[in-house]
Amino acid sequence: MLQHKSAKFWLIVFSVMLVTTAGAGIITRLKGYQSNNTFPLEFTAADTIKIEQLDDSDIKVMTEVIVDKDKSAFIFLDEESGEYRGAVNVDGKSYDIGQVSMENAGEDLPGIEETQVFGMTAVKFYGVLGANYAQAFYWLVERKAEDSVLQIDGNTREVDLDSDDKKEIVATTGTIPETKIYMLKDASIVAADVNKAMGAKAVLLQDESNKLFEVYFEPNKPEQFVYQNDSLLRKIGYRESAV
Repeated sequence: MLQHKSAKFWLIVFSVMLVTTAGAGIITRLKGYQSNNTFPLEFTAADTIKIEQLDDSDIKVMTEVIVDKDKSAFIFLDEESGEYRGAVNVDGKSYDIGQVSMENAGEDLPGIEETQVFGMTAVKFYGVLGANYAQAFYWLVERKAEDSVLQIDGNTREVDLDSDDKKEIVATTGTIPETKIYMLKDASIVAADVNKAMGAKAVLLQDESNKLFEVYFEPNKPEQFVYQNDSLLRKIGYRESAV
């Protein structure tokens, strides 16, 4: 009888050990699965550019956006250099923001339009400076003139990634796409390099309406992710269907 009770006791202990070990294994696998599906982004400060006052008394304005009675933005042709340059006018003073595009860039370039980013009114200048070298300037009209212009390399799109009714900027450069996300945090503009954070070879915003990113860790093997809480999350169901 004693041996029977002892055997029963050790059987219970052994069973508990098996369940505990199996549980630990499942937790470990779940952690690995979670980390493999969630990629936190690291945001660092994105500096605004220095702008200089411009003598606009003898320049050829190509196109202009009137923001209000005291503020406007325009693109002009610098006849000496042949460059299309952007400028803003605040309270009667004009400021040169830099070259927006080269000559003969295309029928619709350079371009200028009013938009909304970071919950602010902005004017976007865009153009190309060479083959596969697009760029954009964003003038945040509510900020002080000397700290109001953001220059971003690449093709840019304004997308409300976090569904807070304030649009972020997604910029993609290169024939092998490299993507950055720009947003406003604590009144400061910050940016995250998505390729670097994910260790990905290529990243691009595939579907703007669904905020869907296409990510390549290996050639010809696209994977789909969405933005959430400063991370990119693998699209639900994608991993299971791809395995």
